[in-house]
Amino acid sequence: MMTTHCNIRNMFRSTFVIIVLLFSCQYASAQRAKYKMADKHFRSFDYHTAADIYIDILDGKGHESDTLALRRLSECYWKMGNFDAAESVMEKVVALSVNNPADLLAMAEIKRRQGKYEEAIAFYSRYREVQPNSQQVLQYLSVPTFAQMIKRDSSIYSIFPMQMNTATSDFAPSFYSSGKLIYASARGDGKGGKKEYLWNNQPYLNIYQTDIKPDSSLGNPMLMDEKLNSRYHEGTLSYDYRSNTMYFSRNNFLKGNVHKSKTGQLNLGIYTAKETDGIWGDMKAFEYNNKEYSVAHPTIRTDGSMMYFVSDMPGGMGGTDIYYSVRKGEDWDTPVNAGKNINTPGNEMFPFAVGDSTLYFASDGHVGLGGMDLFYINAIDENGVPENMGYPVNTRFDDFGVITYPGELAGYFCSNRPNGQGDDDIYLFKLHPPDSLYIDGRVVDAESGLPIPLAKVWVPNLDGRLVETMSDENGEFAITAQWQEFVELFSSKKDYTDGWLVVKPSARSAYMEGIEIKMKKFDFLASGKVLLADDNRPAVGAVVRAVDVQGNVVDSVIVGKDGMYYLPLVKNKKFTIEASLEHYVTLTTDVDTSDPSKKTSTYDFKLFKPEKGTIVRLDNIYYDYNKAEIRSDAALELNKLVRILRDFPTMKIELSSHTDARGSDSYNLSLSEKRAKSAVEYLKSQGIEANRLTAKGYGETKLLNKCDDDVNCTEEEHSYNRRTEFKILDI
Repeated sequence: MMTTHCNIRNMFRSTFVIIVLLFSCQYASAQRAKYKMADKHFRSFDYHTAADIYIDILDGKGHESDTLALRRLSECYWKMGNFDAAESVMEKVVALSVNNPADLLAMAEIKRRQGKYEEAIAFYSRYREVQPNSQQVLQYLSVPTFAQMIKRDSSIYSIFPMQMNTATSDFAPSFYSSGKLIYASARGDGKGGKKEYLWNNQPYLNIYQTDIKPDSSLGNPMLMDEKLNSRYHEGTLSYDYRSNTMYFSRNNFLKGNVHKSKTGQLNLGIYTAKETDGIWGDMKAFEYNNKEYSVAHPTIRTDGSMMYFVSDMPGGMGGTDIYYSVRKGEDWDTPVNAGKNINTPGNEMFPFAVGDSTLYFASDGHVGLGGMDLFYINAIDENGVPENMGYPVNTRFDDFGVITYPGELAGYFCSNRPNGQGDDDIYLFKLHPPDSLYIDGRVVDAESGLPIPLAKVWVPNLDGRLVETMSDENGEFAITAQWQEFVELFSSKKDYTDGWLVVKPSARSAYMEGIEIKMKKFDFLASGKVLLADDNRPAVGAVVRAVDVQGNVVDSVIVGKDGMYYLPLVKNKKFTIEASLEHYVTLTTDVDTSDPSKKTSTYDFKLFKPEKGTIVRLDNIYYDYNKAEIRSDAALELNKLVRILRDFPTMKIELSSHTDARGSDSYNLSLSEKRAKSAVEYLKSQGIEANRLTAKGYGETKLLNKCDDDVNCTEEEHSYNRRTEFKILDI
């Protein structure tokens, strides 16, 4: 009896276990089915439905801590633009996952997107602790005040929303024919207008055009030709007015044929259409489209020679990269990745080319306020660095699709920031260059790169007034000057050559940072001016070299607009200083640095063309009062003329002397003739043949200014007429 009771009890226990196991298996199977269904909706961009299913999974008994479902729900909210919800869900994930690197990074990105920058930095730091070899977050950790820096120039912008925006998506503006703008919108007109796109439950995008009013506001939009618009998406575009060709993005659909990827995705491609007398035709697909990945967002460079576009093709640097293709006749060359200066492990999109070098683009991979930020870069400079366009063009929301007028001081961009008409809207921006410019940097040794403390630094303002400061013990300086299109910075310190640098500030910022002014330390300095003999203008572009006795060039400089040259030299040596310019005679002078009491040598060069009739003034040819004998200092100058005559052995010259108007005409004429003959005799004593030399005294007959007899002039004005010249008679 007891045995039977035990068997019955055990049988009930076994039956209960089987029922529980069956129920558990059925429940687990149902959960797996929900995951599969949610993932399917997620992959097809139907984030709303996917989110509902993930919520249902989490509501199930024992699944409120399902980190996989929580992560995917947070990502759904992110994709839908509900960042508050994404943050709330991800906070649960971080609490459960215990320093999972991917979760910490996601939390940091969400915090940044929410504008909680200090909290974002804290999560970037936690991520760095568990991933010490990762370089991904260093751009934020190295500049934890990045948000303040991006926002500091906000006063230079004026932002205006466009009245033609709708509650649906309006974006991707592009200049069209004169006075018109084209853009993409989900207004719901035309083909695909009533069909909803699952991602945002809006109609498919079509291309519209609108008039640009005199105040740069936009008029009422009009749907473009139905040949351009399909029942799928048409979006970012660029119009090449040289060939009347529209380049635009579209789901891979042409002539009724849909081209889906192996996974069933309908990716984007670039398509072209030509306009003839207002009629669109000759629709073609870009030859590098591929149904397995997207190729989109075309922009044609101003001269039509290059197209930038966006793709997630294999081999890129991140999610979507910017590529370019060079025009090859009627075709395009193989696409080239725009490189690591532009592309990141994140997403780069919506390029816009200006001129032959500037590229604007949107990115979530460079340092920004959150979401997509707008940047610009010199795309042909291999050392180019993207610059953030700043707040309030950039916000913690998605800001993208910028285009600019010539001059880049005004244009349009897109944003999904709040308080607009809804979703993506188009905004006008106007840029007002700042009044002042804050500059900080360092003064450094050009050879060693070490800082130079206590160097004087100054900037000339537009009114000529100098703004001055001193570098500190680390060689660092900060100075505030007037904003100018080009700013000159100068520096000086004893035993160093003067530093000089020209910088071009951005009209988008009142700040220039990281400037380096280089100076060279010297034992001995050769300096002076290089001028053109005919009019005393600076010989811009002339090359001045220091050559040692073995013929080696030890240093050289190119003469700038001030005409000055500076050559630091080592002590206890002899050098030849050469000044040369194409089509001009190369002039030289000798320098000896062995005298410890003399640390500088100053000599000015006057370059002249070796042409018949050229007249060159010889400066520093001095005579004792009322005498014609050649002094030692005058001999040094005449030695330079000796060198020229030796370099040009067939050159014949007239060497002339001139006086000022004081004294009698006859006396001045006699004195000038004696001085000219004395100079010629010196040249002959140096081996120059007599038949190549003619002496001529002109007295006061060829004055260079008003200082004639009975005219009251200063000593400086009189001295300008006292001169020695030579004129080339034959070459």
